Amino acid sequence: MSSSPEGPVQAATALAIRVAGAALVFGLQVLLARLLPEDGYGGFVTLWTWMLALGSFAALGFAESSVRFVPRYHERGRGAALRSYWRFGLLVVMGTGGALAAIAAMLALGIGLDGPGMTVLLVALGLPVLGLEYYLEGVARSLGWFRLAAVPVYILRPVLIGTTCILLSAGGVALTLPVIGAVLIGSMGLVALLMLLMLARQLRGAAAGSTVTTVQQRRLWLRVSLPLLLLSGLDDLASYADVLVLSLLVEPDVVGVYFAAVRALALAGFVAYAMALVSGRRFALDLAVADRRALQSNMLQSTRLTLWATIVAVGLALLAGPLLLGAFGEAFVAGQGVMAIMGAGLVLRAMSGQAGEALIVLGRQREGLLVSFGVLVVTLALSFVLVPELGAEGAAIASATAMACRTAALAMLLWRSDRLRVLSFGLPSLSRA
Repeated sequence: MSSSPEGPVQAATALAIRVAGAALVFGLQVLLARLLPEDGYGGFVTLWTWMLALGSFAALGFAESSVRFVPRYHERGRGAALRSYWRFGLLVVMGTGGALAAIAAMLALGIGLDGPGMTVLLVALGLPVLGLEYYLEGVARSLGWFRLAAVPVYILRPVLIGTTCILLSAGGVALTLPVIGAVLIGSMGLVALLMLLMLARQLRGAAAGSTVTTVQQRRLWLRVSLPLLLLSGLDDLASYADVLVLSLLVEPDVVGVYFAAVRALALAGFVAYAMALVSGRRFALDLAVADRRALQSNMLQSTRLTLWATIVAVGLALLAGPLLLGAFGEAFVAGQGVMAIMGAGLVLRAMSGQAGEALIVLGRQREGLLVSFGVLVVTLALSFVLVPELGAEGAAIASATAMACRTAALAMLLWRSDRLRVLSFGLPSLSRA
């Protein structure tokens, strides 16, 4: 991403980790689809999707605001400010997440633990852990510690979940929804604890000094983070709204088939994530030294890398579609149409490159919030119209259309507000990456 080879090497490392993680997650999904009945797997999908859709809210925007503050403090040698931000964010995320979980758990107990009440309880217990995990990942990638940001979450976590499920099944334990939920939450907790210990140790050496926090600093961090809470939360809700609507309108087995098709395209989705690991920090460093030309160049380069890597990944996934879906079971092969539609949507989304990261770095979170809200509205409206008529394919069409709207909105927004171009269809130049 920069003029040095550091950018492409870091992006390639992040992508390699996510490719390995995609294989592990895919294997985990196949394992669970085989161990659980079709409706049981659909129940797991519903639980996990609600956690992912609401996880960013639990991080309270600090996972995203770290991309703005941490690289700047680190670049300017402000170690005290960096450590103060780290500790303040940790306190806010853990304290607020625990309080909200307690309230949600009481609500679930009031509803009753039969049916939806159990899902509500498990989501309530899992969200604080997931929010902490998001925050720790955000701080790690903001400091350029990409392996620490990715390996525990995308390599270790699926290994823990899969191994535990195999051992439980071999021991004769029925993998009911409460059992699967406990395995998920326990695995996330272990991963978050490991990341917390490793980050705390790294930061002691990288940002030594006082950690006194002023009222003005705390207000600034909250003022920036809370709008990002809505921005990232709405973005995640929009990403998973299709699955959530499906879970309300169709049988669990249909939800399972749809989710399997989405999982089969996971590699293409991870391409954008790998670039985001590098891009947000690179954009922040460009702004820290007031190099507008470098910012524009890096934005276009990130778009080209994201777009063409996504096209290749989608093409490979579609070619292997029957094999990938068949691994879940014969009934899941019906998801090939969903794969094709969602693949087109991922390519349309990739055309905006890392525009979302640029908005955060530029302090345009309020404008980004409007974009995310609009994407969510489009997804929900089209899903409720199309799913009753077309089923899973209707949800895929709604999601792909929303991705196209997101790309168009981000491109227009960045051009009008900052005269920064986003769209670029040329081949990436690795010498400038």
